[in-house]
Amino acid sequence: MTFHQIDRRALLRGAGAGLGTLLAGGLLAACGSGGGKAPQLATSSGPSMAPRKGGRLRAAFAGSAAESTNVLQATNSAVDYVRARLVWDTLGEIDDSKPVWRLAESVEPNADATRWTVRVRDGVTFSDGRKLTAEDVLFSLRTLAGNPTTQAGLLAGLDPAASAVRDPRTVELALKSPDGFFDLALAQSIFVIPNGTTDFEHAVGSGPFVLKNWTRGASSLLTARTDYWGAALGGGPYLDEIELSSVADAGARINGLKAGQFDYAGGITLTAARAEARNPDVRVVTAPQELWSDLALTMNLGLQPFDKPAVLQAVRYAIDREAMVRTVTLGYGEVADDALGRHQSWYDASLPRRAYDPEKAKKALADAGLSDVKLSVRTSDYEYGTLESATAFVQQARAAGLAVGVDKIPAADYYTDFKALLSTPLQTNLYHAMPLPLQLSFFYGSKASYPFTGPAGPTLDGLLTAMHAAVGDDAKRTKAVQDVQHYLYDQGGDAVFARIPPVAAAKPTVQGVKALGSFDYPCLRDAFLSS
Repeated sequence: MTFHQIDRRALLRGAGAGLGTLLAGGLLAACGSGGGKAPQLATSSGPSMAPRKGGRLRAAFAGSAAESTNVLQATNSAVDYVRARLVWDTLGEIDDSKPVWRLAESVEPNADATRWTVRVRDGVTFSDGRKLTAEDVLFSLRTLAGNPTTQAGLLAGLDPAASAVRDPRTVELALKSPDGFFDLALAQSIFVIPNGTTDFEHAVGSGPFVLKNWTRGASSLLTARTDYWGAALGGGPYLDEIELSSVADAGARINGLKAGQFDYAGGITLTAARAEARNPDVRVVTAPQELWSDLALTMNLGLQPFDKPAVLQAVRYAIDREAMVRTVTLGYGEVADDALGRHQSWYDASLPRRAYDPEKAKKALADAGLSDVKLSVRTSDYEYGTLESATAFVQQARAAGLAVGVDKIPAADYYTDFKALLSTPLQTNLYHAMPLPLQLSFFYGSKASYPFTGPAGPTLDGLLTAMHAAVGDDAKRTKAVQDVQHYLYDQGGDAVFARIPPVAAAKPTVQGVKALGSFDYPCLRDAFLSS
């Protein structure tokens, strides 16, 4: 989702984040299941050689009209986000469902998780030679939380005024209420900039690369730091330069790769993945299942006709999930069971699957005295799967007595209209993977940053409060997360029908690309070219 204050990672991965890295520092070979045979997307099990120094990596990602070098808008598009991960280091990243700290050496809660202590790593320097201190970390958190950023939603529970620096390497963060999952939030793209920064478009970073030049809607050129603090921990930068190209059209990205214009193309379609799966000159790659995206039809419970439970029920029964996997995901994906976060440790696998049953859908509408229900699905082809699933639903819903039209919005405009996103009765959503406890709070409840499904009642709010108050025992914390899942399964407005693997393509020489929380906006810090 790309508008002035929301990014695709946070919304539909949504902020961030997901789980795991590409296997062994190389490009992961993972193939979906659950809906039909498809050519395997990748066969690499890791880098084929030790990292090689030097060279320029040319990578293409989707851009948008809102592209910017402003650190506060760093997640406005895929190309911006990838660039941001190279210029500004973060407190931490997600790897295999857990935080891995970078600028933070450690992050620890007190007994009831109302205060968290961040110990800042020693020896970190910004690209202008300044040494990182706790003052920089607190300033960055206050700035991200106090401005219209995606991170502001994740940091909504922080009490910036009550938080304080205890010594040059220690920050004590006060929360407005207990949150046993706040460490996950601190590992979601919390970019750190020097204390007192006022020019956010040219903010100094402590990352492995510096921005040499940039043209909106065209390209960025980044050069490697020779004094990067992180090299002492092992890893890159190995490349001399990275050139990032803003290419809105997914077909143009894969065609540019095949023509030799790019070495890496992010966000390609599954159609292209299938077509190139056996091309020896193209390496088609995907992510572990924890990092797959969830496709949903999102119904706003506060708007007609979805204020009537019978219509919600009818839509759920009118979706042929198996057919969606076969046709929309081309057999690469898997069926989803009206809940986000499958394959994460928090997920409740006992949730029953809703079968496609158009007769039950008709009966639900008839019993409620509803007839001739007409729906319009707001959608776009910003990412593969959304427009395709909306079109497929039109045919499926017809058998259930639902007349459905498609309102296709241009890709560049779909996420720029925040008001429309929160006031549309029915729309497609592609939720990018992020840690489930964060994702549930980010999209649901009266405190949600982006409540696509509309207003929440006291029951859901109570369950979300209990989830965040759960500290200590993992079983207790997991049950609290699953209690929220069960409520949303029964009464929520998201019909999550399929899981779709994110896909990228690369030349066989590209190695070391890592997801570290987000496959769609990968970390290129340790990337290298094998020849």
